Formats: sequence, C-alpha cells, structure tokens
Amino acid sequence: MKTINLGYFKNFGTARLEKLKRYLQKNLQLEIRLIPLYQDQIEDSFEENKIDLALTDPRDHGYSNYQVIKVSEFGLEAVLQAGNFMSGQQTIEISELDKIPNLLVTQKNEEQGELHYHRDLLGIKSPFLAVDNFNEAALMAESGSGYFLLNEDTAKFFESPKLQKMFLLKDGIQLKQEYVVVMKKEPTNEVKQVAQALKKNLDF
Repeated sequence: MKTINLGYFKNFGTARLEKLKRYLQKNLQLEIRLIPLYQDQIEDSFEENKIDLALTDPRDHGYSNYQVIKVSEFGLEAVLQAGNFMSGQQTIEISELDKIPNLLVTQKNEEQGELHYHRDLLGIKSPFLAVDNFNEAALMAESGSGYFLLNEDTAKFFESPKLQKMFLLKDGIQLKQEYVVVMKKEPTNEVKQVAQALKKNLDF
C-alpha cells in the first residue's frame, strides 16, 4: 500500500483528517501518515522530503514554488470567559478585546510566528501570553485570564458553560482562516488524489 505523508498545520486538529485517512485507505488503498507542523516548518519539510503535501493556512506565505489549492475558509472566533459580554452577542470587534490578554497557543520556538500572525496580520493589540496547548488556553479563558482564537470548525470542540464564543470582526468585516493544500508543481497521481479528497471533504 502506497504511503503519502500529509503535513498539516497542527492548530487545525485531526478530527476531519482521521476520517479522511480511513476513507483513503479503504477506497484508494492509500496509507496516510499525518505529520503535525507549524507554519514555518512546511517549506523546509518539502525540501527535506518529509511530506508529499500539506494542509495549512497560508497567512502571508506565498508558496510561489508550489502548487496551492484553496479548499475552504472558516470564520475566526474569539473564545473567552462567559459573562464579559452579553450572552447573546454573536460578534465582537477586535478592538473590544484590546485590554484582555490574547493567549497564543504555541511552543517556544514558534512563538514569533504566531505573534506575527496575531499582531501584524490580524491587527490584535491585546497583551500576549503564550500557552502550550488549547486545553490550557480554555482553562485560562474560563478563569478570566485571557481569550484565544479558533476557527468555527475547531471551536465546536470546546463547549463549556464557562466559555463564550464570538465571531471576530475588524472594522465590521469578519476575519476568516483559509485552508489550502500545498504540493509540488508536478505531484504524483496519488498526491493529486489526496489533494482532491481534501478539497471534497473540506469545501462547504
């Protein structure tokens, strides 16, 4: 059975990818090895032949030497302690969070990349605080120690009466996270099949 190494931005989680992995193994006889990566590791992983394709958020990475296929996008949500804002509030301006710490879910060696995304690309002006994982971020948010960001697809895994989730706006425009597949300019047929399956299963 042919093995395909699929890198994915680790903040996306694996709920959808595990289902896709089972589907590809059953229907296309392809073994998928999931490799969690941070943004800045993706191009190096291609160059070192560690991955055959990647599912990621492009942010400000051009990937000009690769083929890029957009598969979906999801609204970004701020997750914070319930009670800070009206219970029925569905959206929040990014400026309303300026005085609340923004919890960056990242390891030490990737902290600058996440800081760049939150501060420079999204325009967040909150004080920043790094945490190791989303479970820690959720506990801190429940206690009122800050807020963290998830897209609407992954946010559904954090349900708690102590947490409130609101779509993030910047000057009235909803902020979104894009999902793209990145692969070499001339991928193998098997890699093409995986890319098309990703598009089919993530494009709503």
